[in-house]
This record gives sequence, structure tokens and C-alpha cells, in this order.
Amino acid sequence: MEPGIGLGKLARVTQIQNLGSMRRLPTSVLWMLSALCAALGLVAVVLGFLGAGERGTDVALQLTGRLSFLLFWLAYTGGALTVLFGATFQPLKRRAREFGLAFASAHLPHVGLVIWLCWIGAAPPVSVFVFFGIALIFTYVLAVFSIGHLQRMLGSWGWWLLSVVGLNYIAFAFAKDFVNDPLGGGLKHVAAYLPFAVLSVAGPALRLLAWTVRILQLEKMSWS
Repeated sequence: MEPGIGLGKLARVTQIQNLGSMRRLPTSVLWMLSALCAALGLVAVVLGFLGAGERGTDVALQLTGRLSFLLFWLAYTGGALTVLFGATFQPLKRRAREFGLAFASAHLPHVGLVIWLCWIGAAPPVSVFVFFGIALIFTYVLAVFSIGHLQRMLGSWGWWLLSVVGLNYIAFAFAKDFVNDPLGGGLKHVAAYLPFAVLSVAGPALRLLAWTVRILQLEKMSWS
């Protein structure tokens, strides 16, 4: 084989490999797009069947809110589950950032539905906007500062503080929505609220228990 031909083939192979690398999206982007498409799909199906009036929008809000909550819950509890129950839950801990970004992405259609609800004249009270608006701000501030170089700007202490305050406030906001008479209103209401009420209470409990286990482990190491 002539050297020129060999180098030409090598250059073409390298070019193809580089193009393939450029076409592959980062994993976090794929998670975000998948979550966004799932939420938009829910909205499209609900509004297609029930219409874009107040009832259809309300049902779409409930479904997108629950999808967002499940993604948030996995991001919120992955580390705690790993501490408490071992390596079985290690994949959840490793993917905590992806679950968190997927939650932020899936929540965008939910925000759009709230805006639409206001547009059609069924706006929630101002107090609702303030309370859940703070949770919304924390959601996207955490998403932005999960980017490596921005997180480094905060420093380890700043990121820890933002994570603790932000995540727990978001968890509290979800709990306030779900733990509101989950056993009232008939079987349909119970099915729609009780499982999420249980998860919204279990999440902070798991994190608190995991924190206690870590403290006990550190004390045990200091005594050994």
C-alpha cells in the first residue's frame, strides 16, 4: 500500500469518527429531550380529548405535575437510597443530575399550562404564584448551576447550601400540593393523590435517615 493512500484512508476514517462524535448528543441533553417530549405528549393527548378549556388544562396540569414529581423524587432520593439500601440504588445516585435536569425540562410544559390557565381567565391566587414560584426559581437555578464550571464558581459550600435549601423547598412545595386531604373526595381522588402523598413524605424521611446513618458512620470511624 502506498503511504499517500494509507494516510488518505486514515484521514477519512478520522473524519467519519469525528462527525459521529459531533452527532451524539450528551446524555443529559437526551434525558432532557425525552422528558420534555413525554410531558408534551401528555399535554397533547389530554387537551386533544378534553379540550383546551379549564377542565382539560387542569387535568393536563395534574398529569404533568406528577410526571415532574416522579423525576424530581428520583433525583432527590437516589443518594439516600444508596446509603440506606446499598449498591442496588447506585445507578439512581449516579444519574441524580440527569433526573434533576429531566425534571426541570419536563416541568416546562407544566409552566406553560399555568400561563394558559391565566390567559383563559382561571388564574390561581397570588399566594399560589408566590409559593410555587419560589420552587420554580429554585428548580432552574439548580439546573443552571449543575453545569460544571458554574458549580465550581459557587464552590463546594455554596453548591451544598443551594442544593439543600433548593431541593428541600421543592420537596416541600410538592408535599403541600399532594398532602392535602389525600383520603378525601372518593376513590378517584385517593388514587390521584395518596401514592404521591406517601412519596412526598417518604422523600425527606429517607434523606434525614440517610444523613443520620452518615453521621453515625463518621462517629464510629472517629472512635476506631
